[in-house]
Amino acid sequence: MKKDLIAILVIATATLALSLPLFVPGFYTIHDDQQIARLFVFDQAIKTGQFPVRWVDGLGFGFGYPLFVFYPPLVYILGEIFHTAGFGFIDSVKIVFGASILLSGIAMYVLTREFWGRSAAIVSALFYMFVPYRALDVYVRGALAESFSFVWLPLIIWSFYKLTVTKKPIHIHLSAIFLALLMITHNLIFLSFMLILPLYLLFLILISKKKLFTIYYLLFTIFLALGLSAFFWLPALAEKKFTIVDNLLLVNLANYNIHFVYPAQLWNWPWGFGGSAAGLADGISFKIGKLHILAAVATFILAIAHLVYNKGIKNKLLALRSFSVGGSIVNFALFIFSAFMTTFYSKFIWTLLPPLAYLQFPWRFLLFTAIFSSIAVGALIYFLRVPILKLFVGFFLIILLVIPNLKLFKPQTYRENITDEIATSNEVINWDISSSSFEYLPQGTKLFKSDLGTNIAAIERKDIPKQKIEIISGQSNIENLKSAPHKVTFSVNAKDQTQIKANIFNFPGWQLNIDGNKSTINDNNRLKLITFTVSKGLHQVKIEFKNTPIGTTANSISVFTIIIMIIFTLRAKTRLTGRSRELNI
Repeated sequence: MKKDLIAILVIATATLALSLPLFVPGFYTIHDDQQIARLFVFDQAIKTGQFPVRWVDGLGFGFGYPLFVFYPPLVYILGEIFHTAGFGFIDSVKIVFGASILLSGIAMYVLTREFWGRSAAIVSALFYMFVPYRALDVYVRGALAESFSFVWLPLIIWSFYKLTVTKKPIHIHLSAIFLALLMITHNLIFLSFMLILPLYLLFLILISKKKLFTIYYLLFTIFLALGLSAFFWLPALAEKKFTIVDNLLLVNLANYNIHFVYPAQLWNWPWGFGGSAAGLADGISFKIGKLHILAAVATFILAIAHLVYNKGIKNKLLALRSFSVGGSIVNFALFIFSAFMTTFYSKFIWTLLPPLAYLQFPWRFLLFTAIFSSIAVGALIYFLRVPILKLFVGFFLIILLVIPNLKLFKPQTYRENITDEIATSNEVINWDISSSSFEYLPQGTKLFKSDLGTNIAAIERKDIPKQKIEIISGQSNIENLKSAPHKVTFSVNAKDQTQIKANIFNFPGWQLNIDGNKSTINDNNRLKLITFTVSKGLHQVKIEFKNTPIGTTANSISVFTIIIMIIFTLRAKTRLTGRSRELNI
């Protein structure tokens, strides 16, 4: 236990060193400059009773936006916890970034301690924390969700291994929970991980003694994970067709075909703060890390040497079934595969699997090279056997790691004058943030080509609404207006037949009730806004965003899965108690 505390202290110290820029007042320049605004609108939505949060106000050029129907919510749930505890929106986002660094180090330590021991696990954890792609995520791209994906992946690998070895219910539950958490953290990383996880699970099946039982438990766990996260992924898949996402993410500058990495860029490339571009015109670096690559190769060579050293077919097979030899070989294969998927040589795989196109950037697979190269470093220490040699080589590798990589963990510029008030102002959210990300606008929204040839929403600054409800025609008074992100209620005193416009994008889930009766929404207008007609007289109007049938079904599946897991746990405890009593008798 004391040795684990030492490891956690080392990881915490490393986290502090890597997170120093987060302590500078204000914020810093990043590519994905939407994190603060997203947390703000999430906070607005959840505080008005919407859960799970699906529709947010302010975004979508002020007309509202189904952001969390499609965008995984977990990092904003975590940010909301810190905000509720008293931190501002900017500081809450920073804390989530810092937590992702700390927890990913602990996660890698837990994983590699299982295979290589504590000292090797510390080295692996530090390599995972200091990998260049982590610096890219935190201080260049500002990819909050992807940065937190670093936490779950080692824990998924660890828990599935423990499940295979022990078959204990706790590891079934942990595997399902970690896999589900990855889905609601970053669904695109989950998607790409589905190319890698089956290969790893196949290895676990091959080394297990009871293969049929192992297959059963693994499949059961995956179904539990899908059930737990169904509240998110099921509506996201079913309702994507109601948005313009395919018109944006699969064409032009967002098309994966122009974002493949050249092999030379994986070895070394100048560090920068620009963007991803076609060919070698990238303004950012996609280097894996020379030390990470060399460690992965060295470990593979040592594993092969151990395999050759074992005499006889039986001993070789035993070595292949061990995690030290067989696991290291599989780990290296997954490292090579991950690196391969970033390059244009893998284009045939991307073509064969069309859903991968939503990943946009093949270099996202660098996240997996970070994992497998860091695991390999621990194996390298493990293979040395001699304690003093392990200590010396481990210390030497850490020095070689920290000196060149620490300088990558800083932003290009600081924005010390930025405050919560500025970052969450209507001007910023309604226009600056909305015009940079609008892929979930309703299908039918007009688009036009920008100077770069990309599709842009045909919405101008002057279109941003100044009020939630407007009279289009007729003479009426709007009274008792109450507005929340997912609900608007008001009274209308109509002197004649009146046409009313709610400045809300129409989207599946919005329902209109007039005097308690469900009424028809008309969105036959340029911006696909909710419009309707009322007759002469006094009317009570409610416009509310509710779960669609698929959303309700998805929520029910997640709740049902939780109930199944609770029942499964209680039954397992009952069996264990019964066996203990029998042994005492």
